[in-house]
Amino acid sequence: MAKTLPPGIYIPTPTFFQDEPADEQPVDVDAITRHVKFLCSAGVHGIVCMGSTGEAVHLNEEERQLVLRTARKAIDDTSPKAKLIAGCSQESVRGTLHLIEQAANSGAEYAMVLPPSYFLAWASCRSDVIYSFYTKVADKSPIPVIIYNFPGVTQQMDTTQETIVKLATHPNIVGIKCTDGNVGKAAYVCANTDPAQFTVMSGSADAFVPFLSVGAQGCIPGFGNVAPRILCELFHLYTNHATDKWKEIQSLQAKIVAADHAFFRWNGISGLKAAMQSILGYGGLPRTPLLPTTSEQQQNIVEAVEPALEIERQLASKSSS
Repeated sequence: MAKTLPPGIYIPTPTFFQDEPADEQPVDVDAITRHVKFLCSAGVHGIVCMGSTGEAVHLNEEERQLVLRTARKAIDDTSPKAKLIAGCSQESVRGTLHLIEQAANSGAEYAMVLPPSYFLAWASCRSDVIYSFYTKVADKSPIPVIIYNFPGVTQQMDTTQETIVKLATHPNIVGIKCTDGNVGKAAYVCANTDPAQFTVMSGSADAFVPFLSVGAQGCIPGFGNVAPRILCELFHLYTNHATDKWKEIQSLQAKIVAADHAFFRWNGISGLKAAMQSILGYGGLPRTPLLPTTSEQQQNIVEAVEPALEIERQLASKSSS
C-alpha cells in the first residue's frame, strides 16, 4: 500500500532571498531554517516548499534542492514527525519526474504537482490529457503524488471533479490541494473517494471550515506563515468539538477570512513577504520581476491581520505556560 497523506495543517512556505548582491538575490538558508523551525514548533503537521508561495518558478534546480535540504534538516531538528511536501511542477511527464526524483533525493516525502497548461488551448480533450499526465507521473514517481488544482496559475485549467475521483483510485496519488475555492466540487470528491486513501485539502484559510464541513481533512494555507497556531487550533476544534464549540469555530473562521484576504490577496507574494518582515522580522523581498510593496501597503496588511494575530499570541502564550 502506498503511503497516505495524514490530515492536518501544512504550511506553504516562502523562499527567502538575501538582499545582496541585488542582481542575484541568493537563497537565504538561515531565514528558511528559522522559519521552518518556527512553524514546526507551533505544531503544524507538515511543510510545503517549492509551491506557488515558494516562488518555485523563480528558482533553478540547484536552488530548489538547497531549499528542500534546508527544510528537511530544520524539520528533523525540530519536529521529525512533520512531513515535507515539495512542489514539482513541469509541463512534461519527463520533466516532472526529473523534479520529483531530485526532490525525493533532497528529503521530500510527497510531490505536489500542477496539471500541464501551456498547450491547454490546443488539447482536444483536456480531461483525458490531465488524467494521462497524472497517471504516468504517479506510475513512476518514487514518492506519493498530490494533485494541485490552482486555476489561477494554469490558464484557468480547472481539473474536473470526475477526473479527480478517477485519479484518486491510483495507489500513488494520495490527495489534492484545492486552491479553487469550490466547496461544491470538494463535497463531490469527498463523497466519492476513500478518505483513508485520498486526502482532500483546502488551499486557502478563508474556506477552511467550509471545506472541513464537506469532508476535507486539512488545509495548506499561506496565512499560516504568520499564524500557524490559530489554524492548528481551528483544526483541533473542528475535529474534536464540531458540535459543542460551533460558535467558537465560526468566530475563528471569520477572523481568519479577513486576515487571509489581506495577507495574500491584496498584494500577492510581495505583500505576504512584506507582512512577514513586519510581524516576524524576516521575509525580505520577492525575486524579480516581482516588485516590493509600498510602506503604506505593508502597513495596511499588518493592520488588517492584527485581530487574528492577537489570537495567535494568546495561543502561543497558552502553549508556553
